[in-house]
Amino acid sequence: MKTFLHFTFLLFINILIAQEIKTEFISKTPLQADTFIGVDEFKNIYFIKNNVLFKKSTKNTINYSNVQLGQITSVNIQNPFKLVIFYKEFNSVILLDNNLNELTNRIDLTKETRFNNVQFVSGSSENDLWIFSDDTKLYLYDYKKHSLKVETQPMNFYHDGFNPNLIKSTYKNVWLLSKKGILKFNEYGNFIQFYSIDNVSNIFPLRKNFIYYKDNSLYYLENTKTFLINLEYNKLIINIHIYNNSIHIFDGKEIYQYRINY
Repeated sequence: MKTFLHFTFLLFINILIAQEIKTEFISKTPLQADTFIGVDEFKNIYFIKNNVLFKKSTKNTINYSNVQLGQITSVNIQNPFKLVIFYKEFNSVILLDNNLNELTNRIDLTKETRFNNVQFVSGSSENDLWIFSDDTKLYLYDYKKHSLKVETQPMNFYHDGFNPNLIKSTYKNVWLLSKKGILKFNEYGNFIQFYSIDNVSNIFPLRKNFIYYKDNSLYYLENTKTFLINLEYNKLIINIHIYNNSIHIFDGKEIYQYRINY
């Protein structure tokens, strides 16, 4: 099995490598949820149950719901003081503070932008949001100034037939995933590179690189090297969240935490 890293040329690398990254089981935590979102830097647990967003700490559990906007499509928790909640059905975004209070009024993307069918929304720095619309372009939108700061080319410009199914971002980079591979852009919307790794289900930014989930296995991609993450886990995988050196896996009943040992 081969995987390819594409800069201005193709560089062949073999993911069937001898070196592995080991993990250590830390704990398991019971959780009644429909969707496990993740754990933030303060060890708060975020999850969705009956279309209500919950934040569970060691002290209490708080929640947020907005039934007028339909089903929650995605929740971005990279900044625990500015959660980004996307409601695709109503083409809207809600921003929440660390107490799940609304930071702004509803951001109606139909009214505030020219995009009637936004596919994905993710967080960025300051007052910005990454938006991927049905015109297959990636935009950086300043929701306070109601202005677009960045507009990329259509995704076909970077790779033929590229049809994203997921977006991930940090303050410095943003990635779009498709069945054909992964496109990476920097904070200014400049194209960085294309990773020709097919059928990746999810990626998790880590340092300047990322971990990707494919065929029930986790791999860490570091520059031109790919390392298999040795994880002794044989239960159902519903959701995965990776932050810093911690892997959290939700099997529908419990969250299993593992530490990555580099």
